[in-house]
Amino acid sequence: MLKVSAAAVLTLVVSCGGTAPRPTLARAQSYSVITEQADPLAGTLTISIKVAGPATQSNFKSAAESLIAERKSEYRHITVKSYAENAAASDPPAAISRLENDSVSHVFNARTETERIQTH
Repeated sequence: MLKVSAAAVLTLVVSCGGTAPRPTLARAQSYSVITEQADPLAGTLTISIKVAGPATQSNFKSAAESLIAERKSEYRHITVKSYAENAAASDPPAAISRLENDSVSHVFNARTETERIQTH
């Protein structure tokens, strides 16, 4: 029985090219929650988040939509105020995202970097 087990292990190691596959890390969360105010009776939630990475509309939108998707089963109305990770406490939000009537809308601060699409 020991020979069979050793042979099985040897076969697995050889079939993997001599090394076991590396474990993969889960994708790092793209935001961190700063504050959260919930009103379960009214079905509303207001959250402020800091978004990791470049301060682009795409990053703010993606982080807010991810958070909204996680929480929309619990709340009918969700407001997400997104800040760049290097924003000061007195800075206005870079984006405000809202879930209303099962639809998400985004409003971006004029200071938020817009993404440029190369035309040629």
